[in-house]
Amino acid sequence: MGKRPVVRSIGIYTFTNFFSKGISFLLIFIYTNPKFITPAENGLLSLFNNGLTFLMPFLAMGIIHSTSTDFFKLNKTEFRDFFTTGFVMPVTVMFLSALLLYIFRDQLLTNFGLPYFFFWIIPLITFFNFCNEQLLNLARSNNNPGLYMRVNMSKGLMEICLSVILVVWFAWRWEGRVAGILVAFGLTTLWALYYFKQQGYLFGKIRKHYLVNELMYAVPVITMQASIYSVNASDKFFLSHFTNDNNTTVGVYSIAFIFATVLLMLCNGMLQYFFPKIYANLSSGQINYRSIKKQFLLFASLMAGGTLFIIFLIPLCYNLGINEQYHAALDYYYYFCIGFFFWAVNYFFYSFLLYYKRKKMLLALSLCSMAVSLTLYYFAIKHYGAEGGAKAHAGAHILMFILTLFFTRTYWKKIFFTGNSTPPTNS
Repeated sequence: MGKRPVVRSIGIYTFTNFFSKGISFLLIFIYTNPKFITPAENGLLSLFNNGLTFLMPFLAMGIIHSTSTDFFKLNKTEFRDFFTTGFVMPVTVMFLSALLLYIFRDQLLTNFGLPYFFFWIIPLITFFNFCNEQLLNLARSNNNPGLYMRVNMSKGLMEICLSVILVVWFAWRWEGRVAGILVAFGLTTLWALYYFKQQGYLFGKIRKHYLVNELMYAVPVITMQASIYSVNASDKFFLSHFTNDNNTTVGVYSIAFIFATVLLMLCNGMLQYFFPKIYANLSSGQINYRSIKKQFLLFASLMAGGTLFIIFLIPLCYNLGINEQYHAALDYYYYFCIGFFFWAVNYFFYSFLLYYKRKKMLLALSLCSMAVSLTLYYFAIKHYGAEGGAKAHAGAHILMFILTLFFTRTYWKKIFFTGNSTPPTNS
């Protein structure tokens, strides 16, 4: 009987995440209908979403992660001061980024076709997203899966319903999609602020030492997030810059990319099962490397099977419900799938650096990731367009897999060449 609340909580978190991501994924079949949104407009939306992704680590820094850990370390008064102080940097970055985007608004319009109002709406929605993530974060910390489900599903349903109504019914096209996101995130932020005040998390004192600690912690976090962005998002901006078709190619390219991200959902779902077992093993008195090897082989096999299945499934989805204007991506979509497969396997080994907090290695690997991906994308897209970008996506992830094997060789050698259990080590 004691296990039932735990199983129920895990089920709620899993279902909520799948629902929020899965239902928005199904709307692709509506948004790829040129009657509602053209490929060029989908390209602009892709740049908009990638702009949010790019700004988020600079605005949130490491505050969300610190909140999840300091919630259990600090007393009520200290946490109130920390949480209040944690809003100083995001608000500052929001205004500074809006000013920076305003200064370069003409260059952004010329190079990427970004409209002027993006200079304020991207920072604002990013800040809203920060507040939403903090709300979900505190719901988990307070062991309140019901609140987590209500917030996540309410935001997702508001965003989707508003977007569909504005795009389909009122024919606002891509502006309707953006408006739906703005309103849904804005209303959820009001909910978040009410919850923060109700729980006594707001209106504490702003403490200098919390600001200093977060700024120091933010450097490796931002670098790691920037490396992830450069591998999985910067290609759209290169493609927009090197093509002269009002972001039509970006729209076609991004829809294929979205289909391939199903593999990320599969990967994240499986890692929720594998990582706790591996981390428990690593923290035990005797590490069973044979068990970790068995878990890795199972994980890699499932990812390989999932990759082959998605490669087979995507053309069927295109032929059943995606407008023919997007079918050019069928020439290169499988490179995205290959890239995400290597990303998943790569992250398995990458997690050892996270567990042992090898900050210097993480920083070096992140910098290598940015250098490799940006260089590959620049030359591949400049000379070979969308197909070059897809090949560079696979190539960047394969090269990063090789680099990760180099940085983590101390760990995987023990996994594959040590049969016996050994005491844990930080080496």
